[in-house]
Amino acid sequence: MHNYQHFDDLYNNTRKPPRSKKYAENQRPLRRVPESWLMLQKDANSYVVKINRTEVARYYPPNEKGISEVAIRGLYATYDIHLMHQYTRIYSRMQLTTTTGDRVSIPLNPHFKDQDQDFSAVLCFDSAGQLVVEESWHSDVYKMVSTNEDKAKRKTLKADLDAYITLQMFKLGTLKDNAKVDASLGKPFAEEGLHYNKVTEIREFLKFVPSCLEDVAFAQLFDEVAQDTFNMLASKKVYITDERLFWRMGGHYGSKSPNEQSDAREQVSDIVSAITPDEFKRSLTTRLMKYANLGKGSDKVALPQFGNVLPRTFLF
Repeated sequence: MHNYQHFDDLYNNTRKPPRSKKYAENQRPLRRVPESWLMLQKDANSYVVKINRTEVARYYPPNEKGISEVAIRGLYATYDIHLMHQYTRIYSRMQLTTTTGDRVSIPLNPHFKDQDQDFSAVLCFDSAGQLVVEESWHSDVYKMVSTNEDKAKRKTLKADLDAYITLQMFKLGTLKDNAKVDASLGKPFAEEGLHYNKVTEIREFLKFVPSCLEDVAFAQLFDEVAQDTFNMLASKKVYITDERLFWRMGGHYGSKSPNEQSDAREQVSDIVSAITPDEFKRSLTTRLMKYANLGKGSDKVALPQFGNVLPRTFLF
């Protein structure tokens, strides 16, 4: 990321637009003169980068120990985040090297005001550009942690649905025969293929377990959930193996040779056939926990400051 010296050089090598009334004496354009909403400003003892007329980063000169400070505000808008990275090289989850040689990830919480903070993070660097963790901080970000009550609810629901889940494992051969693999189900961040109304129904049923277990409508709906779960599991396995197989089966990738299509279908069939009962059970159980709103913990816990690794998802 850029430092104080970078913006000092930029400011001194960029003149104030002589005919523009949109810039004060201490302000310079970052890109084009008409874009006054994107500027560098020199204050009494710092340089301020403004994007969309909002201060996003403030750079202070090194002190007598050679330590310089950067105060950063996280942003909401995708385009503003892009511009922030372009002109400051700052972005959320960026990795920095510390004075002890560790690599840490920096989250930038845009809701810093909710924590009574003026910035998302204040980072201090030594003369070598390494992060001084002891003198730095960032606004808290959170993860959801399972409580004992959450764990007990999951255990109870799994026990109540055990017979239904076991039955679907016995029907795994049928699920494989009826599987519909599709790129839309296998790609990253794919949504399930079950209709919204069906999802609403199963969510309502799961509120009344175990009394709903004798309901024929629940049993029929459970079959649909199991098949859709298997479809998604199979599609993801095909996608991970080789996403081009989806297009080759339809003759849309490379040659439209019938032999290539047949080979692709055979490869997909082998991937689907190799799915084990345990893999399917894990997927189905995870889906059911999600429908019952038990897929995540209910206790919001702040992550440690400057962890080496941030979780894939966290909360602001």
